[in-house]
Amino acid sequence: MFATGVRRNLNARHFLAGDFGEESVPHSHPYEVEVVCRSGALDSNGFSTDIAAIEAALEEVLGAIDDVLLNDLPFFRHRQPSLENLAVYLAAQMRRGLAARSAEPSLPLEIRIAESPTAWASFTEQPG
Repeated sequence: MFATGVRRNLNARHFLAGDFGEESVPHSHPYEVEVVCRSGALDSNGFSTDIAAIEAALEEVLGAIDDVLLNDLPFFRHRQPSLENLAVYLAAQMRRGLAARSAEPSLPLEIRIAESPTAWASFTEQPG
């Protein structure tokens, strides 16, 4: 199995609904977002994934939400803007961005979001 990934930084703003102390008021986090595509085979050029398309799609997706209050996005209207839900949101946006570039990988995407060097969450699309 081959894995190809791209990392970028995101300054995410949000607040958590409920009694979460300082997390319950608007604040920002510097996150590192990683997109990983896995493939069982290489194409005729020796590549598993179009990394340039992944980079371009990730730049576009993160650029649209960098320093935006996540709670204001329709996706988060009835969802907690947790790392896990942000990963789900980013996977859907990446899928659209890659499809628009005719570079949609056939296998699921994994989104990893690190909020510190030791803490992260991820989401991997389920096939079918």
